[in-house]
Amino acid sequence: MKEMLVGAKRILVVDDEASIRDLCARVLQRAGFVVVTAGGGEEAVGRLRAEGFDAVISDIRMPGVSGLEVLDAAKQAHPGIRVVLITGFGTPQTLERARHSGADRILTKPFNPVELLTTVREILPSEA
Repeated sequence: MKEMLVGAKRILVVDDEASIRDLCARVLQRAGFVVVTAGGGEEAVGRLRAEGFDAVISDIRMPGVSGLEVLDAAKQAHPGIRVVLITGFGTPQTLERARHSGADRILTKPFNPVELLTTVREILPSEA
């Protein structure tokens, strides 16, 4: 198991699909990030209000609180936070709304682990 670095970036991964959430968490943890997961938007908003994160990776389409609402809550709680939205159902209107609301990147499902890690490294450059 790779040791967590002091000062490692904290990432909140939000998806109602456990398989996607777990895949993202494993890939990011192996790369040295501290990962917290949430099974839905409501849980994510609660965590964002209570904890500090450097980035959020959230599905857009979830029951209840959507990824766009998670994006809004993230930017309100932590104005400098970086946000990657993931979707399998991106309409042009939804994607435009995400960009306008401050999403740093949008990944379309299915994406692969390399694509995820490259995207996160682009939005969270290391301090080294």
